[in-house]
Amino acid sequence: MLKVGIVGLPNAGKSTLFNALIDKPKAMVAAHPFTTIDKNIGVVNVPDETLFQLAKIEKIDKVTPTTITFVDIAGLIKGASQGEGLGNQFLHHIREVDLILHLVRFFKDEKVAHVHAKIDPEEDLAVVNEELLLADLQSLEKKSKTEKISTEQQQLINKVRDWLNQGKQASQIFLTNEEREFIKTLNLLTTKKQFLIANIGEEEINQPAKEINRQPVLSVCAQLEAELNELAWVDQQKFLKDMGLEKTLKEKIIKESYQALDIITFYTIAKRAEARAWTLRRGGMAVEAAGKIHTDFVKNFIKAEAINAKNLIEVGSWHKAHEMGKIGLHGKEYLVQNQDVLEIKAGVK
Repeated sequence: MLKVGIVGLPNAGKSTLFNALIDKPKAMVAAHPFTTIDKNIGVVNVPDETLFQLAKIEKIDKVTPTTITFVDIAGLIKGASQGEGLGNQFLHHIREVDLILHLVRFFKDEKVAHVHAKIDPEEDLAVVNEELLLADLQSLEKKSKTEKISTEQQQLINKVRDWLNQGKQASQIFLTNEEREFIKTLNLLTTKKQFLIANIGEEEINQPAKEINRQPVLSVCAQLEAELNELAWVDQQKFLKDMGLEKTLKEKIIKESYQALDIITFYTIAKRAEARAWTLRRGGMAVEAAGKIHTDFVKNFIKAEAINAKNLIEVGSWHKAHEMGKIGLHGKEYLVQNQDVLEIKAGVK
């Protein structure tokens, strides 16, 4: 299952944002650091209008969207890589996620203490990233000293270590595919992609997007979004109208988190009993997609029929698309495209 870790300094609003995204259970929120010790976990459906359009044209009642898991990880502080503030435990939680949703505090509230003397978003971002980098340096050192590795692997570790010592993240270094595969086994924190979000005050919601290091970032009032998430839909719409807003940012955050992952979505409508969305790594083949649907499909794979979802919706049905010759026939090595509708043909044994 795809995991997105909500990361940032203590009192940045991570648990509040988690509560804005998850229906249940809710994370405990307080105005002091380290309210969260154990990670909070919640699964959300990824909004997907295309999936519902497919269900509509094929008259399918059961619809199953794909999902992602959000993990509310306790705040990191300076020295986390040395164990400060239970840092080792929290860094381990970050290793388990596929994407880092890095929440940076912009809001001002005297009742919610900041771990530093002042609110400085760029400094806060740098502190967390430095701890991730220092933890990676420790991982490289441990690999060199405690495990038997080849000369080529040691040279690669030295190359990455020198890069990190320049204050650069491992995700930014150029590596061959073979080198990248070895580095992937180390599960370095700075190889993970980051999705930055600015946590702003309610008084700033109608202002332009905030910038971090001169780059605009998605600006969210986590407190407001969490309150909206508690309301019934009718009350939520009235609240939004009073605030001069069209919709909550919950859907946008979920969608952008999903899109930031290196994956694609494909659909199945087999037997017209269920319209379902699935995830697949970008560059994944038809046989891999088949395995997602059912493990037996891998060894018994015969062929895959495929059509882009939007093209199928325009035609009006799978049957019509077949009659018009719009559906492609592919073998195991077909590279599945984003928003393909697939029907896998497999032998029965």
